[in-house]
Amino acid sequence: MEDIGDLGSAPNDKWAKFFTQFSEIETLETSKWKPVHLIGYFCKKYYQVYNVKYLFKFNSPSPVKSFEVFQIKRLALLLSSNSTVLRDYIDWAFKEKTEKNKRRVTSISFITNEELVNNYKFNVLLANNGALHIDRSTQLPQDCQNVIKNLYDTTVKTYGDLAFLNAALTADSKWQTVVSGLQTIGFDVLILEKIV
Repeated sequence: MEDIGDLGSAPNDKWAKFFTQFSEIETLETSKWKPVHLIGYFCKKYYQVYNVKYLFKFNSPSPVKSFEVFQIKRLALLLSSNSTVLRDYIDWAFKEKTEKNKRRVTSISFITNEELVNNYKFNVLLANNGALHIDRSTQLPQDCQNVIKNLYDTTVKTYGDLAFLNAALTADSKWQTVVSGLQTIGFDVLILEKIV
């Protein structure tokens, strides 16, 4: 008869090995963290905030194909592949959601909310000595492009194009609606002054 483990144990050996790697975050240099370590850090932070363990979905027999790993890899695509930036973002995201907004987080997917990610990108990374390099040819985030298209009926793809339009249309009241719309989604228009 197959041993299926005790109540409360990991669903299989792959998950058990995955969970044992969480403790490596205490000794491994943050710059060398992999998705498993970022998930371990997320779980640690979750426990510190709520005093309960994070509930995994166990949607796959292998943790490599799990919902949680998918979310961390998605975050890396949205924000940065630098694990130090991602760790700092996790800290910031918890603070924003739990301390400022008094909201209870139930899924790791909250960290991939595009509005939250963009807010961090523009108001934290850029505020910290331009850690996120943006120049005239840098592609605008899709949500910014959508706001401009919806409110001004024009297509703007890069920061350079947006900086030019913003300088040329400052007195246009319709353009000011666009600026307000961008600020609503967390875009800091002052960034455009630094675009050369």
